[in-house]
Amino acid sequence: MLKSFLTTTALTEQELINKALKNEGLKQISSDSEITRLGEGAWHYAYLIEAEQLVLRIPKRIAYEKEVVFNWDQLTADYAGTKAFYEHANRTGKGMCPAHYEYHVSEELTYTMESYVGKSIGLAGQTPHQSKQYGRELGEFFLALEELDSPIPGIGYITVGEHGEIKGQYEGDLSAFIQEETGEYREEWESLLESSYSFDKEKVRRAGDELISARSVDREKLVLTNQDTSPENMIFTSSGVWMIDPFPIIYTGTSLAANYVFNYQTLFHALHNTKRHGKNQYHLLIPQLKASAEGFVEGYVNGSKQKWTDLNVEVYLKLITMTHEHDQLLKQESLSREEVIRYGTKAQIQERIGFLLKELERF
Repeated sequence: MLKSFLTTTALTEQELINKALKNEGLKQISSDSEITRLGEGAWHYAYLIEAEQLVLRIPKRIAYEKEVVFNWDQLTADYAGTKAFYEHANRTGKGMCPAHYEYHVSEELTYTMESYVGKSIGLAGQTPHQSKQYGRELGEFFLALEELDSPIPGIGYITVGEHGEIKGQYEGDLSAFIQEETGEYREEWESLLESSYSFDKEKVRRAGDELISARSVDREKLVLTNQDTSPENMIFTSSGVWMIDPFPIIYTGTSLAANYVFNYQTLFHALHNTKRHGKNQYHLLIPQLKASAEGFVEGYVNGSKQKWTDLNVEVYLKLITMTHEHDQLLKQESLSREEVIRYGTKAQIQERIGFLLKELERF
């Protein structure tokens, strides 16, 4: 199949690869047989540069069935944010991310180049015992990130400022952001309690009132961390787990640690019948997913009862907002193409919200 790259030049695959290699001062390839294709993600084609043990990624023109429009600010924010996160993450001493990372952004040539960290056995290649160990390593890493001050100013996702610098999309006080967000979570929770859905509302009311009121505010600090920790963005090797393709964010570390736990405990396998996650067959890998979440919790809380309580509250809030989001999708007259790719059809969403409400009852 002819590949469609995000470029204004009419170059072949080999020519585009060579242009990137030349730009990095690396030896160019002379034939197609020298191209080691690692596959493709949602947004990029990936190639292994054997001689240098580097991975070259070139953005695709079509992602999630939609044409990608070149946006210098967005691409720069994504790639500069990744570079900053890798460097910051490796300051923890956990060796979790590639040591080398460079990028180039222009309409003619856009790519990233990073250290090759090895071939992954994937989630399906693991026993639950292995998954738990990998999860523990990741939990320890997320805890270690909280010991470091964010090297980037601001709060939220990474953006490019007026002078080309990267920063969080918002300014302000973290405590105020958490309190405002908590109010939004409470509104979503109350909306579910007032809905026509049949579930143990009294139990959910009691648990929610206690948990939301106990949300950690003063114990939190701004942390440069990662929102996208899905299994396809992890390289599971015999020497440990590596994290690639992050979605950096500056926020409370507890919230993003809970994002990992919620996704692995509950969300990924619940979304197995969507186009976004269908190929991963997560419903067949529930033991590995849950073991990974269990190991993560052990590594992250590190025996602290307060840390466990704070994490548990955040996991509950993730569940509330995902259930509410499903409810809002069902109220729409129709779903966008992006919503169908991510969440499935209305019938699938209707079935899933029943599962999510049962999960709320468990707390």
